[in-house]
Amino acid sequence: MTGTAPRPHVANIDFPAFYAPAFANDEDRAREFYEEITNRTAKIILHQAARMLWLSDRVDEVSRGRPALRILFFAIAAEAVAKLTDGFEGEGKSRAYVQHFFREICSDEHRSLLGRAFQSSAGQWLSPLDVVDFLYDVRCDVAHRGQYYDLNLPRPEVGETELFTSSAGDSLIAHLTASQLRQIVLEGAVLAARRLNP
Repeated sequence: MTGTAPRPHVANIDFPAFYAPAFANDEDRAREFYEEITNRTAKIILHQAARMLWLSDRVDEVSRGRPALRILFFAIAAEAVAKLTDGFEGEGKSRAYVQHFFREICSDEHRSLLGRAFQSSAGQWLSPLDVVDFLYDVRCDVAHRGQYYDLNLPRPEVGETELFTSSAGDSLIAHLTASQLRQIVLEGAVLAARRLNP
């Protein structure tokens, strides 16, 4: 077939271009960073996180308004990055490593954003660690129970700025968008790769 664009494929990700949003959309800086990465594990971190985020983007194309499906991929990326960073070779400890990613690998700015992500109906903010646990529970709901429809996150592009969602029967006001969470994971992968690269 002539004249048709090739179908996107996870094997064809342009990694420097993909990471440009972590460098203020400066693709040249992203490419320079990517080319400076010589540590094999650091490179795997960048590749694996990009693949999971790329897949989350494709899921959003066919299930817009169902952020739980994207969160599944965000959690997989966070877990993989944390385990690779620590050199973990065993099985399990998924929740602990997702927590480790957000608590130890991500920046203070990321944790601050997580600390303003969800608010109880009584006005109390969830701590960053409570937010991570909540998001991990969402991941488990999707992966183990096929439940992907209860979570709502704001979508400013359609005028939704905050939404009610539920957590074990409690109502929460969501202030974090899926795009913001994606950006945190993207930038966290960059921080992890920097940590491992000599």
